[in-house]
Amino acid sequence: MALVLIKEDGTGKADANSYADVADGEAYHEGHLYASAWTGATADQKAAALVMATRLVDAFYQFRGF
Repeated sequence: MALVLIKEDGTGKADANSYADVADGEAYHEGHLYASAWTGATADQKAAALVMATRLVDAFYQFRGF
């Protein structure tokens, strides 16, 4: 079963699991010289990477509502 990527859009979505979607990741990596891991990944792998990155951000930073 494929991972369903739900991007937080600034409205405080309770079911969001990522701060970015695959299109955001594509735009980010477009300008990077060493982006072969991203460009060579499947859509499911990219979604999983974005969810994992969101988990890491949440684990290392505490946001105070803004």
